[in-house]
Amino acid sequence: MLLRRAVAALLLLAAGALLLRSFLSTDPSAVVFIRDVNAGDVIRETDVELRRVPAEFAPAGALGDTGEAVGKVAASSLGAGEVATPRRFIGEDLTASFVANITGDNSADPQTMVPLRLSDPSTIPLLHHGDTVSVVSLEPDSGGSHTIAAGGRVILGAAEGTESVLVLLPESLALTVAAASLNAPLTVVLTGDRVRGPAS
Repeated sequence: MLLRRAVAALLLLAAGALLLRSFLSTDPSAVVFIRDVNAGDVIRETDVELRRVPAEFAPAGALGDTGEAVGKVAASSLGAGEVATPRRFIGEDLTASFVANITGDNSADPQTMVPLRLSDPSTIPLLHHGDTVSVVSLEPDSGGSHTIAAGGRVILGAAEGTESVLVLLPESLALTVAAASLNAPLTVVLTGDRVRGPAS
């Protein structure tokens, strides 16, 4: 009987210590995913919760309110326990992070996202969020390949059940690609760092 009371008292003290620690903690609160989310999924209230995260593990821009995540579309697969930031969702913050690295003749153009229905949808799972690609079509006369746009960035690739890929391009190129898709099948070719591999 005394042993049971002692164990109960210890458990009560431990619970009180944990509760006191949570009140005294200076760790910031952040939105954390509590289940795995697929690319292209709309975030629901049951996908996220607010937790205290040690400051050294909280990324810059971490969301502090679940309402900032609910209703957004995941730009890539997200794992349980991951802290939510604006760049993990399709939107202006994600676009801005890619635009900052765009160079070339069209770098001053406004950037826009264009959905591409690829001639071979089985290649879509091979595309990763952030990949750099060129958009290619078939020349009707020669039968050779023709690059319509280069330097596109994959915003949404391997979304479950999709036959399209969402690519970020300068507006002028996006319009050209959209027009070309009406007349000819399109595909994309990986051209970025994932093809070249890590620098030696």
